[in-house]
Amino acid sequence: MNLKNLARKAFSTVLLSMLCAVAFAQTATGVVKDKAGEPMIGVNVLVKGTTNGTITDFDGKFTINDVAKGATLEISYIGYLTQDVKAGQNLVIVLEEDNQTLDEVIVVGYGTMKKRDLTGSITSVKAADIVRSPAANAMEALQGQVPGMDIVRTSGKAGAGVTINIRGQRSLSDVKDEFGNEIANAPLFIIDGMQGGNFSDIAPSDIESIEVLKDASSTAIYGSQGANGVVIITTKKGKQGKVKLSYNGYLGVNGWAQYPEMNMGEDYMNVRRESYRTQGQWASTADDSKIFTLPEWEAVQNGDWTNWADEVLQTGLVQSHQVTASGGNEKTTALLSAGFYQEQGSLKNDKMDKYNVRLNVEHTLNNWAKIGANTQITHYAQNERADNVLWRAATNVPLGKPYDESGNVNLWPLGEGANVNPLADEATDYTAKHHLLKTHIIANGYLEIRPIEGLSLRSSLGTNLNFYRRQDFAGASSIDRAGAYATSASSVESSERSFVNWDNVINYTKSINDHTFGGTALTSYTQSKYTGVSASGEGQLLDSYLYHNLGANSKDSYAIGSNYIQHTTFSYALRFNYSYKGKYMLTVSNRWDGDSRLASGNKWASFPSVAVAWRASDENFMKNIDWVSNLKVRLSWGKTGNSGISPYGTQSGVTPYTNAAFQDYGYTYYNFNQYIGNKEVGWEISKTLDLGFDLGFLDGRINATIDLYKTNTTDLLLPRGLPSSMGGSNSNSFLMYQNIGATMNKGIEMSINTVNITNKDFEWKSTLSFSANHEEITDLIDGTDIVSGSNPETESLLIGRPLNSFYEYTRLGIWQESEREEAAKYKKSSANGASFQPGDIKLKDLDGNFIIDSNDRGYIGSTSPDWIGGFNNTFRYKNFDLNVYLIARWGQFIQYEFAGAYDPYGKKNFPAYFDYWTPENPSNDFPRPAQTDFFNYIGYQSLQYIDGSYWKLKTLSLGYTLPKKLVNKFGASNLRVYLTANNLLSVSGNHLIKQYDAERGGSAKNPLQRQFIFGVNLDF
Repeated sequence: MNLKNLARKAFSTVLLSMLCAVAFAQTATGVVKDKAGEPMIGVNVLVKGTTNGTITDFDGKFTINDVAKGATLEISYIGYLTQDVKAGQNLVIVLEEDNQTLDEVIVVGYGTMKKRDLTGSITSVKAADIVRSPAANAMEALQGQVPGMDIVRTSGKAGAGVTINIRGQRSLSDVKDEFGNEIANAPLFIIDGMQGGNFSDIAPSDIESIEVLKDASSTAIYGSQGANGVVIITTKKGKQGKVKLSYNGYLGVNGWAQYPEMNMGEDYMNVRRESYRTQGQWASTADDSKIFTLPEWEAVQNGDWTNWADEVLQTGLVQSHQVTASGGNEKTTALLSAGFYQEQGSLKNDKMDKYNVRLNVEHTLNNWAKIGANTQITHYAQNERADNVLWRAATNVPLGKPYDESGNVNLWPLGEGANVNPLADEATDYTAKHHLLKTHIIANGYLEIRPIEGLSLRSSLGTNLNFYRRQDFAGASSIDRAGAYATSASSVESSERSFVNWDNVINYTKSINDHTFGGTALTSYTQSKYTGVSASGEGQLLDSYLYHNLGANSKDSYAIGSNYIQHTTFSYALRFNYSYKGKYMLTVSNRWDGDSRLASGNKWASFPSVAVAWRASDENFMKNIDWVSNLKVRLSWGKTGNSGISPYGTQSGVTPYTNAAFQDYGYTYYNFNQYIGNKEVGWEISKTLDLGFDLGFLDGRINATIDLYKTNTTDLLLPRGLPSSMGGSNSNSFLMYQNIGATMNKGIEMSINTVNITNKDFEWKSTLSFSANHEEITDLIDGTDIVSGSNPETESLLIGRPLNSFYEYTRLGIWQESEREEAAKYKKSSANGASFQPGDIKLKDLDGNFIIDSNDRGYIGSTSPDWIGGFNNTFRYKNFDLNVYLIARWGQFIQYEFAGAYDPYGKKNFPAYFDYWTPENPSNDFPRPAQTDFFNYIGYQSLQYIDGSYWKLKTLSLGYTLPKKLVNKFGASNLRVYLTANNLLSVSGNHLIKQYDAERGGSAKNPLQRQFIFGVNLDF
């Protein structure tokens, strides 16, 4: 073929291709509106099966070029039903709202289910609600969002976690995990179908959904592990299509903690003056030099006043960066994410760095089998400060110079033997250092086979590996060692924990006409192994060794130890589901659990449950009631168990001690462990009845869920103190686990979602959650209260009262001058029978004998709130969005350490707003200062136990989403920037609490901080 013919053929081919493109491609145009006829902005319009698409403009219009004839357009928008329409020109598409979301798929125990088919009490939280409030862990962001779920941050320390209770507490067991965390009443966490993971390891932006299972019907499939509720976390997976990249990050500051201002200057001096005036030892300022020590008086004359709390508090930085890539084809999908999180606390050297990498992969082998793996590595590097730093700073005498003339930390601002400088640990890099390293590895793999329609067989093997290393050094001049020890102390603690979970699950569903059947059968095996080793010493030669050379310590100070713990469970379970026309539903399940912790003969137990539901709104008699769009009634009953004792709690053991010698020769002796074995210990049993209602009104504009429940727990696992005549272990009395006592929880939960306003430019949605739980101990040994001998205020168990109750004198206020004669009728048992007088604490005489003694102590309150709630409002105006989120916790008592810091001697410091009694100022809050043995004064302890109710503005966030046309020019598909303030305002219901975020629970250490951040969400 010559060159001319070749050119002619090539030209013909190109021309033919162009004609075909014209003949078989078109431009699709149209407008998208809502039911009210308003144009909808930002609606996704995609040529199905391709990446060719766009979004609607401000007039709701769209244009897509190069659309093949016969193609289908997929129209989607959050909150509306997705529609498929044939491509064409001048299309008018009306989207219908999807407020009811009844076909939404919910993750349940070992499977999924449509929301309309649920028979149990389950709350689902989606990705958008999880990342609404930027936090180190996703559970903190859920505060107030899940009815019945009480979430409280433990402290303001960098990387601090949360405590979680679902529907109150029911167990009295004091069992902790290998790292000292309380787990007796903690819920079970399931991450991507497997047990044993830590929710704090997962970046919130990696989470697809969180389901909270609350009633026994929902949790019984998990048996004993689900006794305190179940939280199922599902992470995001890769999806078919081109690779999508996203970046979610923010940068901000932590600081401006609500922390009380302490007495300074004349306010501080007046307290001491009054205390001496009460004893007749001060009459005027001329006597000031007599009531202060010489160093104190010199500091007063020099004006050396120091606000120690301000000296140690700082403003810290917080930052988070998370990058995610996901995509795949029809065979393989994958998601890879990596992130870095850093938080600096309110104290210098309080900092946590967290690194995480996650890889989720799923591969389809053929049309009936697929495999997958979910893996994550998380590493923590954390520096901590001594816990008592801020407490010392707040209560120290506010006098003295923090630094000397050379700028060095002044260890003894008021002379040696007085108060240690709260800045002592900051003197050098080697004065004190507390370092923590943790690495968590999760690797879960699964094989799923679907041999026939409706049948699936899934085998999952999950492993969790935790590596822990704690390193501590406190020099002789550190805040913990100065004065009292005069030597350094160093220690290292290292441990490893492995957890294996192997589940085999069979699910089968079948529909025959109006009948739908479902069944689940499973086996579950878990094994946990923990090994730990520790070493410590004192008197290190060089501080610069820190904790890196324990051999440099004094030879006679060495202490070493090691530990090994193993725990195994095995379970079988069956579940049956039935539905008729989607109106009548039945779920029946039973699980058989075996646990190695319990005694032989008591290791196995059965946990059945049953639930029914009726969708009344589908009945014919409801068809004409237009304003009711959904009405479902649920009723469930189930039994769960708890084996929450230490792994060897049924066995006696001995521990070797080397702190003894005979004629200058040391020897080893053995003593029984504090816990004595009991071969009769068995399961703690909880039975729960739940009545629920799912409601929808006005075409789904209002949706509500209401649950009423009652749980009775019997055979409580309680560590019972044995008689002192049996001896003790290491100066402690013996304890033995026994099944004794009972508790009861009952309450109501409610959530309401409303679409208040929705139109083209403006939208306002609200979510209200509310729950009230009443818990009480209904039975104990011999039917009587157990009043603790060592710490009756906080460790007593009282029948008819909540589990964590305060047992103290009831404070009625302060005796006033007008009550002098009445006060004199009451005698102080601890003060040689002296009478009360004006200015003393007024206490309730419970037994009516006019003698205030230990018989007048009783229940005054509990750490359990009467109710908790959350109120979230989301506004959208064009491309702007605003979120206002409030939470409340009401009716609980707290141990307010600041109130306990009130010093009637006038020597230690306390908050400046405290109003104390004087003849000229007859306050009813705090007693008159006096130079007496006040700390042994009867009823003094009652000052710190007060009502800690509060509400707070948890999150305020303002965001702006840039127009698509603008971000598309830079190759991005979405860009949103936002400003967020967390913990912005906390208001207490008690006038005795001011300048303090009561969520902290009364502690004066590591206060909760306000947080202000700037963030970016970017997608490509």
